[in-house]
Amino acid sequence: MQISYNLTFVILSVFVAIIGSYAVLGIFPSFTQKEDETEIPALTTGVIMGLAIWTMHFIGMKAFTTTLKVNYDILITIFSILPAALGASIAFFTLFPKTMKRPSKKRLLLSSLILGISISVMHYTGMAAMIMPARISYNSFLVMLSIVIAFLASYLALAYFINLNFFHHNDRKKYAKVFPAILMGVTISLVHYIGMSAANFIPNSTLINNSLLLLNEHATYGLAFYCALMLILTSMIVAVTLNKSN
Repeated sequence: MQISYNLTFVILSVFVAIIGSYAVLGIFPSFTQKEDETEIPALTTGVIMGLAIWTMHFIGMKAFTTTLKVNYDILITIFSILPAALGASIAFFTLFPKTMKRPSKKRLLLSSLILGISISVMHYTGMAAMIMPARISYNSFLVMLSIVIAFLASYLALAYFINLNFFHHNDRKKYAKVFPAILMGVTISLVHYIGMSAANFIPNSTLINNSLLLLNEHATYGLAFYCALMLILTSMIVAVTLNKSN
């Protein structure tokens, strides 16, 4: 079975992940400005992060080309955004529960673990949505490697941003989120493409799915680009709102 990747979609998927991560880290300072008001920022941050991970995944899936016809189960595709959005929301709320103080290392570790797992679960749930005449098996080492990378990079990105965010130099804070956004975006992409490398597609023509709730190739293109557009618009709205409130 021949597999290749469309470089344009690969680059686009990484770009979308970085944009989403940048928007999320733009909301981060709001956690440190008001006490007892972290639930809404955590939920907002989680939804945007979840949308970024989800959008990156399906644009990345469009970069994946094979000789076999691939469709996607609509219900699993929609459901796959939940682990990312819910996990990211919990991670950010864990990091800043109800305090303006610098989070402890214990909270940072726990938040990074939750975020790393949510990124990984979203990817493999999205993979489960694939409907094709082939059976998928996974290389256990590469699966574990993708999860470890998700955790370590989440920790580095959050730690780096927190360290700079608690300095009082506004110009430094302004640019502090660029590096961790790139790191987080690349991490999300790495988890995806390492996870794809972990998958072994074994052709099996007897595997037939009769579900009417399927997304074909063209519909998936539309869904991916729609999600990318919504992510960019949402990020812009959040950024403008935060700037006005500050």
